[in-house]
Amino acid sequence: MKKIKCIVFDFGGVISKRQNIKYIKKICRILNIKLDEFQSLYTQKREDYDTGLIDAKTYWTKTVNLIGKQVSQTDFKKIIEYDVKSWLDINEETISYIQSIKDKSILALLSNMTFDTLQEIGNMYWLDYFQLKIFSCEKKVAKPNPRIYKICLEVLNMIPQQILFVDDSTENIMAAQKMGINTIKFTNCHEIREIIENEYIFIR
Repeated sequence: MKKIKCIVFDFGGVISKRQNIKYIKKICRILNIKLDEFQSLYTQKREDYDTGLIDAKTYWTKTVNLIGKQVSQTDFKKIIEYDVKSWLDINEETISYIQSIKDKSILALLSNMTFDTLQEIGNMYWLDYFQLKIFSCEKKVAKPNPRIYKICLEVLNMIPQQILFVDDSTENIMAAQKMGINTIKFTNCHEIREIIENEYIFIR
């Protein structure tokens, strides 16, 4: 059994469910693109938006320019709205589990998150379960860049072996592992609960 002092959770795909397909389809209809084109288009210019270096309008202008489309101001507003809403489908099972362990371990949130999404989740009750919150838009660096994991370690004031990191991204998990951090790739809440209960002990 490994001894840990802190569990660090990702947001998108862990605390929230995967990006809501209903809103993705709405964006695709506005842009007149096929659903299978969306992910590649969505991620190409995303890092500067996630790290707070550009705003939503600039990000979507750059993204739309990749496919040579013309989008009205009204449609830009709709795209930005649908983009934010697509990340707000909260996984209540994960929240319930986090609530059940919040008094046993230090809990932290480490997320690639835009200022627009952060504004929307800012008053959600479950944020209070986390003693520490690290957002890419505020730190100007995003996962899987090693710098954000170093920031996490500094903020927590812990060595990597004392931390367990839960994320749904293989790339983010591998980057954390290179730092010496324990990791679990999130698939569903039941599975991570089983792994944590069988392989880890909480210490103070």
